[in-house]
Amino acid sequence: MQREYKKHGFFNFVPLPSDSRNRELWCLKHGGSEINCVCRVLEVSRKEIRTKEGEEKVVLDGIIADYTAKIPFVSSEEREELVKDKVVQIENAYVKRWKGLATLYIGKNASVSEIDKNIDFPGWTELTKPKKGTIEEIIGCEGAFDVIVEGDIVSVSLSGEENRREMALDDGTGAVFLRLKEKGKEKEESILFGTPVKARGNVVAVESNYVLIAEKVKMKGEGIIIEEMKNFLCRYT
Repeated sequence: MQREYKKHGFFNFVPLPSDSRNRELWCLKHGGSEINCVCRVLEVSRKEIRTKEGEEKVVLDGIIADYTAKIPFVSSEEREELVKDKVVQIENAYVKRWKGLATLYIGKNASVSEIDKNIDFPGWTELTKPKKGTIEEIIGCEGAFDVIVEGDIVSVSLSGEENRREMALDDGTGAVFLRLKEKGKEKEESILFGTPVKARGNVVAVESNYVLIAEKVKMKGEGIIIEEMKNFLCRYT
């Protein structure tokens, strides 16, 4: 069976051929090997690097996606099939953690082939949208790339020499630390204990904790916040 996200964010299970070896991108973990998958290339960039031996070589990195998730990828060599918006079959890749995120590595022993353009596969625009997940699911998968999490702020404290605000976000299934990127720092002061928020970003492993590094954070309207904070305080006080 293959699990696929529908637009409303829930899973729908559709049958796959019994001999299928393809994996969905959701919940790929560090250390996974012999990974086969069908995906669309959302972004790709070409970089020239110098190896430890002093040789110059080209590597590709970017983002791929399927029905279930987006994930960063790195190709150890230039491949003409890895082009933005193409649907490709990747075989014999492996997964390593890079900057706290599971990343698909396409090594020299992997193969990449283009899939027929007429395949019934979600388009680029649809796949660029983030998926909504629960914290329990995300932690069980050891993090996630570009997801939406909704919950309440259950803790706010100051830590470190710079008095950085540490916030914990709880959605009823689990909790992660919430950290806003630089462009969202001005919003931090308005996020208080009990505030219901909707955050979009990457959940990364940092030491023994998980941190949601948010690109965007939305707070509900003032009237809704007051009512939900009352309900929240009844649960936690």
